[in-house]
Amino acid sequence: MTAISNIGLPMISRQDTTSCLLLNRKHPDRIFPVLGCCLIILLATLPIVNVLASNDLTIGRMKVAIWPEYDDPGVLVIYDGRFAEPSRFPLKTSFFLPKDAVISDACSLSPKGQHFCQLYETVNRGEFNEVLLYLPFPNFYLSFHTYPDIEKTDNRTFDYLVRTNHKIEKLEMDIQQPLRTTAFTISPASEDTSMIKDFNHFKYTYSPVSSGENKLFNIAYNKKDRLPSVDIKYSRMSGDKVWSSPYETQKQMKNIIYIIFFTGITGLIALLGGYLYMKRKKKNQNV
Repeated sequence: MTAISNIGLPMISRQDTTSCLLLNRKHPDRIFPVLGCCLIILLATLPIVNVLASNDLTIGRMKVAIWPEYDDPGVLVIYDGRFAEPSRFPLKTSFFLPKDAVISDACSLSPKGQHFCQLYETVNRGEFNEVLLYLPFPNFYLSFHTYPDIEKTDNRTFDYLVRTNHKIEKLEMDIQQPLRTTAFTISPASEDTSMIKDFNHFKYTYSPVSSGENKLFNIAYNKKDRLPSVDIKYSRMSGDKVWSSPYETQKQMKNIIYIIFFTGITGLIALLGGYLYMKRKKKNQNV
């Protein structure tokens, strides 16, 4: 029976090891095909461990904030949530963002409250960009600005589409009305409204949300100026940001283990090859 460890290395059980040794003693000429098959399986398995983990993740709770013209002439968007299976981390995953998104923060939150800001890769997926990043912890936080084609008039309207690529057990939406606006409308309409620090907030809750399910919102309002609601850049995160990840340390250690592992396999093959060669040579001399 073959298993996969937390860091992606294959482990062979004692029963498998004993069977392999018995096979080698009874049929020494078969050792190379057996080892060759083992190496092929290992090489095929190792690269896909994290890829498989990222395709079937479930987000337990996710909050999406859409705040037009808050600290910028564009739209501030925040994705804040936690994946449902913390035992599977660290791993690589991705999110779909608008093509014009300018990312401010792509972070993971540790149990002690530290924000580990991650390097990320952006891949063009047509209508959207897919942002791939490693998360050392199940909590994630992405903030970015997007710049929809808002007409340069007092009457402004735009669409925002939340595109999911994970199943979400509970999705909470928060759309904030900019200051100094009138005739503010959202489609679909919200039945949960509140005022927080002079801002009107319109909230939505969806449970559950399937992977690939989209949530489209049309936002319209009248505003006579092009100034943002506040004159400082927004940052909800408290505490220090750490621009390095414990995952990178683990990743480097895993690479070292891979090198040692395959070096050992290569050395074992060389020793067995030498042993079989000398045994066959001695047998031929006795004939």
